[in-house]
Amino acid sequence: MSAWVFWLIISSIMLIAELMTGILFCLCLSLAALITVAVTWILPPFGQGIVFAILSTIFLIIWARWRQQQTALEKPVISEIQHHLIDHVLILSRALEPTAQVRVGDSFWLARTEDGLSLAEGTKVKVIAIEGTVLVVRAID
Repeated sequence: MSAWVFWLIISSIMLIAELMTGILFCLCLSLAALITVAVTWILPPFGQGIVFAILSTIFLIIWARWRQQQTALEKPVISEIQHHLIDHVLILSRALEPTAQVRVGDSFWLARTEDGLSLAEGTKVKVIAIEGTVLVVRAID
């Protein structure tokens, strides 16, 4: 089998894997293998492997940085039930020091203040955000 056929097969396999996953990781490897096809007539197999490794590393670093930027821009997903809790007013049955469980309807949530300060029992608070399963609250008058 010719070297260029080998790299074309690797590129095709990675492209098929990319179509199944859709995260662009395998696309980086597919592009590296496809470009390596161009050097099969110049370099021996060991050199082709080095070219593939270098190109894969470059493409994966670019992909990782792009993915990191995309992740930073994504907003956290809040369910419809959680969305209704924002702006909800509660009276603390326990002191927040700096976190505590609070009762919301028939369920209990972990709550903390936005600035990390403690609040006394009986303080009236308003839910201003939800971070995962933690309610972020602010004391109100």
